[in-house]
Amino acid sequence: MFISSRKKFAPFYLYGTIATSLGIVAATNEERPFTIVFLLILFGLLSWGLGEYLLHRFVFHCGAHSICSGAHVYTLHLAHHDDPQSVDQLFISLRMSAPTAIVYCLLAWGILGNWHSVAYLFIGLVAGYSTYEWLHYQAHHGKPNRRLFLYLKKYHLLHHGETPNLRFGVTSPLFDYLFGTFEPVNNQQAKSSNL
Repeated sequence: MFISSRKKFAPFYLYGTIATSLGIVAATNEERPFTIVFLLILFGLLSWGLGEYLLHRFVFHCGAHSICSGAHVYTLHLAHHDDPQSVDQLFISLRMSAPTAIVYCLLAWGILGNWHSVAYLFIGLVAGYSTYEWLHYQAHHGKPNRRLFLYLKKYHLLHHGETPNLRFGVTSPLFDYLFGTFEPVNNQQAKSSNL
């Protein structure tokens, strides 16, 4: 059990350590206005939301034998839809997340040409990823008492139960709204889904 739990949380430990270390080194190596640092972190956070949405909609919900999705990725996500209460299928593994993190950082470095900026973007990305994992866990196993968290739980569980082709955002419905896959949660749906 301990090894299994440690493996599930390995991405948190690894990315949290890397983001913190990069942030400290970047902040001590370069003077940059707080506003720019804040905007880079915010952009990293928003880029997580966009990446979460695009991957969930176009990779995890794509056909298993299609060009855009390998059977392995599709099967993993389907397993989560088949048994949404299983903690084993809930968290993104290090094996699946590391290539995405590496590609993100390489693209950011290629575009910005500055590792300091990439460090701040990565901090935002890791904050978004950590928020996603926490909210996803709460949606399936938590008993939220705050209105926002209850709404996000209902929103995600309706994706599982009634609208698998809508409501792809877990962290936020923002990108569902922007890309036309948003459907508000109404009390009737929530009651019919036993939420």
